[in-house]
Amino acid sequence: HPITRLCGIDINNAALDLAYERLQPNDDDKRDLRVDPLSVQLFHGDASVPVPDLSVDAVVCTEVIEHVDEHVGAPALTHAVLGGYNPLLAVFTTPNAEFNVNFPGLAYGTPDARFRDDDHKFEWTREQFRSWAEGAADKYGYTVEIRGIGLSMRNPIAGFDSYGGCTQMAVFTRNAVDSTTHSDVVTGSPPRLYASTEYPVFTQPQLSSIALQKLVRKFALDICNTQHIFQLDDLWDILEIKQQFKRCRALEKWLDTQATYSASQSSGLYT
Repeated sequence: HPITRLCGIDINNAALDLAYERLQPNDDDKRDLRVDPLSVQLFHGDASVPVPDLSVDAVVCTEVIEHVDEHVGAPALTHAVLGGYNPLLAVFTTPNAEFNVNFPGLAYGTPDARFRDDDHKFEWTREQFRSWAEGAADKYGYTVEIRGIGLSMRNPIAGFDSYGGCTQMAVFTRNAVDSTTHSDVVTGSPPRLYASTEYPVFTQPQLSSIALQKLVRKFALDICNTQHIFQLDDLWDILEIKQQFKRCRALEKWLDTQATYSASQSSGLYT
């Protein structure tokens, strides 16, 4: 299924202003009209309080959790995402504290140790991150996979591989059956809508049967090889084709009904 809505939450107005500026439809978006609508909504406020009635399929918290208090903010953010929005998929990333040994200026493992960013409230080791992730998965009815990100660097120290990745990621997949009850008390004001953008979308009626046949034939001839064979995926990559058929499966079914085209034994090949 295509993405038709993107939502972002931040407590920093300047960050939201920058995001709004960068998310405006550009000249290509206005010329090459999308097949499906896309709405972008930006919310201002505390991400650890769910937006009421906001239904989402996936949530990504990229380098966010370390910016809130470890003992209050982190559990609240975890509950907002996994217990409040309860998406099918959720992704959290956060720095791997053990990797800081590769940054001499951070003095990792000494009394003078510093975090990577002055706004970080904590940085977890791999074991701490795994403990949090597995506990959250068990509490909210998810399966979790832990991965490392950034597993190579220039001029690494001896034993570099033993410290894991620069960043660590937890991918939560919601269990098919979740009978877990979430009793956490949510306090604070929820984020409010700050700005929104609607992307232009193709709304013209579908071509007539004859015009559609001519359009497909034109592009099929452009992409076919010397044996007059073309790939379904190559035809689907053409914007004008997507605008007419909306879904690749619809194009495939249409081709199968046309005497002009025949599918070869190899999947996705037509002559």
